[in-house]
Amino acid sequence: MAIYHFSNQIISRKKQQNTIAAAAYRSGEKLLDERTNEVKYYKREVEPITHILAPNHAPVWVYDRQQLWNEVERKEKQWNAQLAREINVALPKELSHEEQEQLAIEFCNEVFVSDGMVVDLAIHRDNEDNPHFHVMLTLRPFNEDGAWGNKQKKVKEMVNEIQQVKAVHTTDWNTKEKLLHWREQWAFYANHYLEKNGFSDRITHLSNKARGVETLPTIHEGFVARQMQKEGKQSDRVQINHERKEYNNVVIGIQEAKREKEIHRRNEKFTRRFTPAEKKQLREAAKTLRVFVNQGNVLKRRSQLEKWANRLKYSPDSIDKYKKLNRIERETEILNTAEKILINEADRFLKKYYPNLQNNNLSNTEKIELVESTISQNKFLNDLEINDLIMETKKKELQRELHTILNHRTKFVLALQNEIRHEQQKFEQLRVKYGIDFANPSTVNNVPEAVLNQIRISLDKKNQMKQSLELMERLYDHQLEEMYPNWDGRRYLTLEQKEFFIMGEEYYGRAITPHDLSDPPRKFSVEDQRRIIFYLAQMSENEPIKQAHYREMLLNEFPDYQIDNESFLNMFYHECRRFSDEIGAEHIEKLEGIFEDQFVGKGEEVKPHSPGTFEPHPSDVHSYSLLYGSDFFSILESAIREADRKWREDEFELQRRNKKKKRKDLDR
Repeated sequence: MAIYHFSNQIISRKKQQNTIAAAAYRSGEKLLDERTNEVKYYKREVEPITHILAPNHAPVWVYDRQQLWNEVERKEKQWNAQLAREINVALPKELSHEEQEQLAIEFCNEVFVSDGMVVDLAIHRDNEDNPHFHVMLTLRPFNEDGAWGNKQKKVKEMVNEIQQVKAVHTTDWNTKEKLLHWREQWAFYANHYLEKNGFSDRITHLSNKARGVETLPTIHEGFVARQMQKEGKQSDRVQINHERKEYNNVVIGIQEAKREKEIHRRNEKFTRRFTPAEKKQLREAAKTLRVFVNQGNVLKRRSQLEKWANRLKYSPDSIDKYKKLNRIERETEILNTAEKILINEADRFLKKYYPNLQNNNLSNTEKIELVESTISQNKFLNDLEINDLIMETKKKELQRELHTILNHRTKFVLALQNEIRHEQQKFEQLRVKYGIDFANPSTVNNVPEAVLNQIRISLDKKNQMKQSLELMERLYDHQLEEMYPNWDGRRYLTLEQKEFFIMGEEYYGRAITPHDLSDPPRKFSVEDQRRIIFYLAQMSENEPIKQAHYREMLLNEFPDYQIDNESFLNMFYHECRRFSDEIGAEHIEKLEGIFEDQFVGKGEEVKPHSPGTFEPHPSDVHSYSLLYGSDFFSILESAIREADRKWREDEFELQRRNKKKKRKDLDR
């Protein structure tokens, strides 16, 4: 069973400790201590797996273990200097060696390296029942130019009207809150790996008492205690653990037996049909993508990559941009390969267990869903169950497509308008180039058939886009009729103006009233807005694991926050901007950064966020520039005035025509 162990200590000169010796012991390498000219070496029966991980701005020499720790020893000159931090972490023994190594590296990169620390990682497997890794961390940060930074800085402050100089840490690496965060993150990453590799066991950083668990926690024995036990000597720590384990075995024995029986029952009937080569490819894909490879995760990751690529298209050219685009291209190829493997495996699985099923009538998604459902339920599905599953899968696919469109309505409409103009331009260019006048059939006779086909295709596309646009307008009209049944002016709103009213209704949970125009409502408090901005900032990072973690935290705390609805996010942006003085400059700056990347371009530039490559037409851009450059409720007020004016003009014209018609009838 996976266990939780995460210990932390400081390696310091005050305790007569030395980082060269510590690194040599953990890595199993011969290292020269340049201060004493002594070679430090500790022979290990099982060679450790070692890595040095560092942030991008760290100098190249940090990847040389001997030079790294000699530089630390040289830089720290005080007799009681703190030299390094050491963390000892137990690895889940359920995982394979490769998975354990991948987990340790990912955890260190995401938690320590991303925060600016250099990591000297050593995985020990001297005892197969106790796989663990040691992490030695630098305590002094590096500046952006690669030079050592300061651990502390001096600041002046007034105390009782007397100016005093106070030393303040430049990082938060030594705080209790940071240590608690690291402990929590280890449980999060370890559980993620256990889950994606099919294990039900979970670990937690919380104590048994905090979780209400009756079993007793074991204590860390350490090398010395185990060595005493091997030599036949009594060790209190080993004895305590022995007694606690016996007690715990009594408490959890029955549950463990039941769980093992259930696992055996699930696995004995059906087996997956992956070839050895496919298993290897899927492992490599999971390692690169950092996600368990299944149909749902493939679709989710593909969507994430598309959004990331769309944001990058509108960012300035740079080496970093092309590195990211190359990564997206590489991961997309891996996703395509993984999806192909899942489809091939589904075909083999269905051929073995459902030989009479007409596979050709099923989509790839339906095949994979049938396999997953068979495995999860551990039974053959009958014809009725298969039919229900297929119908449910089709429904989910349709809902997914509609979800994407309805949550990005504005961009979708702009894309349709742009496509209509594009096809119209193509049509006109061909018509002018070949001198076509459809009123004169003879002008068509000498036009090549290929050109006529291009014209037909262009007209068909244009008509399809128009029908889609009309469908969106009917959707808007239906919603507005429910919101404002007694307001005739709603029929005179433009498509963009209709969207603004619907945005307001979605955000506040009710239709905007005339009172709201003079006294705008507020959905989130200042503290709520700050918390949401924090979560959005964390989610703006590119790594899917972190995004999922903070997304879950956001939705747990604010369940009515529609994080996938672009209109809702735009409204939140507007509301925060309206209360920017209360929220504070720091949080607003974060908000601007998030929305600059995802929604709004710099200055008057507009960045499309939804899938598809299009440039907004100048006549469409006003809907964005108004939203981000003007007050939202002023836009609505202006739209109402304009719509009512058009309605009155039409009413006046209708009355005039009726009077004119009435006079004609009387004259007769």
